[in-house]
Amino acid sequence: MRISTSMIYDRGVGAIQNQWKNILHTQQQVSTGRRVLTPADDPIASARALEIGQTKAVNGQFSVNIGYAGDAMKLLESRLQSAGDVLHYVRERAVQAGNGALAPEDLRYMATDMKAQFEAMLSLANSQDGTGDYIFGGYRAQQQPYDGGLSGVSYNGDQGERTIQVSASRYMPVSLPGSNVFDRTLVLNKESVGVFASSANKGEVSAAPGSPLTVSALDSSNVREATRYQIEFLQRTDSTDSSTADPTSANRQYVVQRLGSDGQVVPWTDDELIGMGWTDGATPPGVSVPAGYSLSSDRSKIVLSLDPAGYTAPATPPTTLTIDGLTIDLPDDPVPDPVDAPQEARQTKDGMVDGDKFEIYVPSTNLLNNMAMFASALEKPGASGMTGAVAFALETFDAGQENILKTRAQIGSQLTETEALASLGSDLDLQYASTLSGLQDVDYAEAISRLTQQQTYLQAAQQSFMRVSGLSLFNYLS
Repeated sequence: MRISTSMIYDRGVGAIQNQWKNILHTQQQVSTGRRVLTPADDPIASARALEIGQTKAVNGQFSVNIGYAGDAMKLLESRLQSAGDVLHYVRERAVQAGNGALAPEDLRYMATDMKAQFEAMLSLANSQDGTGDYIFGGYRAQQQPYDGGLSGVSYNGDQGERTIQVSASRYMPVSLPGSNVFDRTLVLNKESVGVFASSANKGEVSAAPGSPLTVSALDSSNVREATRYQIEFLQRTDSTDSSTADPTSANRQYVVQRLGSDGQVVPWTDDELIGMGWTDGATPPGVSVPAGYSLSSDRSKIVLSLDPAGYTAPATPPTTLTIDGLTIDLPDDPVPDPVDAPQEARQTKDGMVDGDKFEIYVPSTNLLNNMAMFASALEKPGASGMTGAVAFALETFDAGQENILKTRAQIGSQLTETEALASLGSDLDLQYASTLSGLQDVDYAEAISRLTQQQTYLQAAQQSFMRVSGLSLFNYLS
């Protein structure tokens, strides 16, 4: 094989350049700390590192999401705790209101305080986060969830729960619909309706514990929430003057008046009366008063007459009063014997006496409306005075407190879960980093040793090239 001078030069220069390339590659590994600089260095390790790197990035985003979720739930917990504090305070005030030594002025002061607490609770129900979203509005985060006032509060949000993905399979709720916190505080049924008698009643049946009136049925589709009904029994010939009452020719009546959550009288509308069956079937349907009933001119009072055709002994009075979805069982009022005998000499005592009064509290499933009702009862006590108001307040406030505690327990559980997920994410991040290090990171001891070896190879290549390139026949010619 013939070897030319140009071949010697080409092979020598190529060997030197190859050694420089190896040294440059090793130097880049040492300077970057990465063993795999290009996929060609280790195709399998490069593919695996890419997969793990993407998984690590997703895990990092989950960690960020967990932080956002934790902050959102801490805000929820803070607002729920504040709501619980307000309820605890107003419950204490309700207990104080039961003190019979309080003057009407004291109760009015307490009513003013209760109205302020109502506004505080309404403000909490309309809480916003740092971005201006309402945290109790469901998916309608840009719309104020609650509006209204003492006369009634309505919910404008929906039932949605905004979520953040905190793991591959977990979407964490970071908001609550206000209906789950402030609206569904109790079940509206006949057991939750409070019926109370006035302490001034003189009827025989009124002396028994509790009230002789009872609510035996409740139609949830027609019942009017957050309403107080004032019921008075009249036994007189002139319904406007009790001094002319005469048992021998009396007209026995139950007079019903209703008050809204703000304590104002609420007249009955055509639609409400028609819904109660007061219709004559005309087109369009008109209001027709059923037999035995009458309606005041301003529609603020409904009267049920026990003797629509005049007093006739023995009379059988109606046994129930149906109004606004409530079926109210009326006390038995037997005919005295003899009719004109004085009360102390009658063989049959009057079950009801002229002027006996009763009060029915129909609560709202909404906690805010119940707070408004109690404030109005403090300012304008009804037939049962503070007895009914305090009993109503304690029952509804306790139900609201229990619902808030249940919701706080849910938030607390989610906060615990986020802490566990954050810890798991941190462990996974370390694991992914360790795996990537094994795949990509350079072994400095091996790399530096290899770099030294390559430098030796380069020096040897340079020295050998110098010697070979210096060979010439002219050096041997004399």
